[in-house]
Amino acid sequence: MIILAAAMSGLILCADPSITDGDTFRCDGNLKIRLWGIDAPELQTDAGPASRRALADITRGQTLVCKHRGKSYDRVVAQCFIGNADVAERMVRQGQAVDWPKFSRGHYSKFSKGSRR
Repeated sequence: MIILAAAMSGLILCADPSITDGDTFRCDGNLKIRLWGIDAPELQTDAGPASRRALADITRGQTLVCKHRGKSYDRVVAQCFIGNADVAERMVRQGQAVDWPKFSRGHYSKFSKGSRR
């Protein structure tokens, strides 16, 4: 019933995503999703692998419900949740990503441990 409700509301369901880096993942092997409103370290930087692992730990075995918020290059930009928990907020709280106010308008700033923007 949840899946039907999500489909009817235009949401994206993503079961056990494949993690690309700390703010990007793939659903069903094809659809590339970038988390809305945050910026995580690039994979090739010193902090990149830890950020990727953090997102993998948060999402492992979970089904994400994502609300489409835009497009960036070849990716859908979405705000994603596991239950009521905002995935991007968890990444910021853990210090694995920062608020990106240019896009979030400060939505995650109160959870940020620092800023790179």
